Amino acid sequence: HGVDLAFCVPGESYLGLTDALIDFPNIRLVVCRQEGGAGFMAFSDGRMRGKAGVAIVSRGPGATNASIAVHCAYHDATPLVIFVGQAERKDLGRLALQEQNWSKTFSDMTKMVIEVNDGAMISEAAARAFHVAESGTPGPVAVVLPEDMLADEIDAPVTGPAKPVRPGPAADDLERAVDMLRKAEKPLVLVGGTLWGEQALADLTKLSETWNIPVCPTHRRPHLFDSGHANYGGYVGNRVPGPQIDIMRETDLLIALGERLGDSVSQSYTFPNAPVPQFPLVHVWPDAAEIGRVWQPTVGIASDPHEFIKALLKLDAGKAPSGRKDWIGRLNAKHRELTDWKDAESNDGVPFGNVCAAIGRHMADDAVVTTDAGNFSTWIHRCMWFKQSNMFAGASVGAMGPAVPAAIAAGLRWPGRQAIAVVGDGGFQMTGNEFSTARQYGVPLKVFVSNNGSYGTIRMHQEGRYPGRTYATELFNPDFARLAEAYGAKGLKVENNGDVETVVKEALEHDGPVIVDCRTSLSYLSAWRRLEDFPAYKGKN
Repeated sequence: HGVDLAFCVPGESYLGLTDALIDFPNIRLVVCRQEGGAGFMAFSDGRMRGKAGVAIVSRGPGATNASIAVHCAYHDATPLVIFVGQAERKDLGRLALQEQNWSKTFSDMTKMVIEVNDGAMISEAAARAFHVAESGTPGPVAVVLPEDMLADEIDAPVTGPAKPVRPGPAADDLERAVDMLRKAEKPLVLVGGTLWGEQALADLTKLSETWNIPVCPTHRRPHLFDSGHANYGGYVGNRVPGPQIDIMRETDLLIALGERLGDSVSQSYTFPNAPVPQFPLVHVWPDAAEIGRVWQPTVGIASDPHEFIKALLKLDAGKAPSGRKDWIGRLNAKHRELTDWKDAESNDGVPFGNVCAAIGRHMADDAVVTTDAGNFSTWIHRCMWFKQSNMFAGASVGAMGPAVPAAIAAGLRWPGRQAIAVVGDGGFQMTGNEFSTARQYGVPLKVFVSNNGSYGTIRMHQEGRYPGRTYATELFNPDFARLAEAYGAKGLKVENNGDVETVVKEALEHDGPVIVDCRTSLSYLSAWRRLEDFPAYKGKN
């Protein structure tokens, strides 16, 4: 099935599998520090490649620790296969040590749970798991392996991988979508989710240029379209800045291309309105069951997004309506205006936008950038421009903790490419211990920690909903630079604006792993909000 990397924490319940993998040196088994980190690495590997990442975890605590990655893969439509150890078959139902009914536990966060109670079925089960994980709406599949089953002696044929099914657009649906696109004066393409691969992205650019349409990458997928392209229409993530979304709402045709849509991308189900959009909507997604589940599209097309792009490229775009050029120009001009960051000053630390802008200036054209959830990450999308040669990985569902594991997965998957984790102080302390995994396997990742001593996103919501009653959001942090040194890596600090350029450059040019402790401003709470914007905060200061 093409598996060459698998991520685990060793467990007694699957020792038979661990032992067998000794004889398969083409599969690299990466030993992590906690199953949540192993799951995030597998999830991120799947996100970056469009093929199922693989995690192997033990029963009970192992699988429940990894469940955060399973949840992310389900919501983010990311292919993942997780192999879970289980108690011995003769003891099932007795509440044996760490026994859990995984069909129940994982029923609402996987596409399928396969319990293999007969060793003769393992090969077929594995083949089904990879096929289901990568087909239709991609997602996670759990394969449950009773400990004693792994010792079964069997004489069964090996089931090879199933041929991938790539749905394409029906002729009449394509015709309707093409007619709408040719007539639209203000079309807008939201691209994300299930569009993978170098050729697919190149074809997307060609489509934008030949059909003269603006393209907007969606939440946590900024690398899908070049930020510097004249047809870039703005980043559609969580809470798009008002001036940008106000223009976008003028669209007379929205094409969701390989984008599931959800509350983050749709700006809380208002762009488009759910369930009935306020403008024509063409929804292209590889699974018919998803189309129409929330929104009623004008045209729903169950198609691999690349197949839809290729079908359009075979057709004549015709002459674009007269207002199309002005429409693209307005979108692009507003994008450039809003992302034109000038370094700021603050008396409570360095605005993190200054750091992100410097990373953007110095990172390689093929750098892989990973991130966590949190307000700090809004600075990435305001201050860093991405090329299609870059890769960006983060959990669209908003989980904290994936940044460091994702960067490790990137470094293992693509040795020689910069692996840059941009993470908050809270997120780092959830999975930063995986830095030890990076050291063990020689991954020279670069970690930039936004250290403002706060769960900043929750602080922002508290200021808005419960003015003057902030509570339970302060963080005690270690010295992250010294922590790096304890791991045998390079530790650097950004303590004022004068440090930013030199420290970022030094970190990215260093040939080994680095943690940069960025003492950042809490006042500059996000790329678009400051604490001073909240009335209660103004009153205290």
